[in-house]
Amino acid sequence: MTVIDPAPEVRAQMRAFVRDSFLYLRPELELEDSDDLLALGVIDSLGFVELVEQVEQRIGARVRDADITGENFGSIDAVVRYAAARTRRG
Repeated sequence: MTVIDPAPEVRAQMRAFVRDSFLYLRPELELEDSDDLLALGVIDSLGFVELVEQVEQRIGARVRDADITGENFGSIDAVVRYAAARTRRG
């Protein structure tokens, strides 16, 4: 069975979510996919929860509590890597 890498679609969806949900407050910020969302003040703890919920909806799987870390959700790049890994392993 061939597994399709969800990265391009997930990346586009996460960029759109962050832009629409958080960046309207910071229109001057040109966010890169590798930028730390918490450190830049793009999201706060509530925004972090919203981001995790979006990932759960996109990948169709519950995010384990142990996975809710900056390493997995700190940037758009991190979210894409996490979603791709979860999609591959289920």
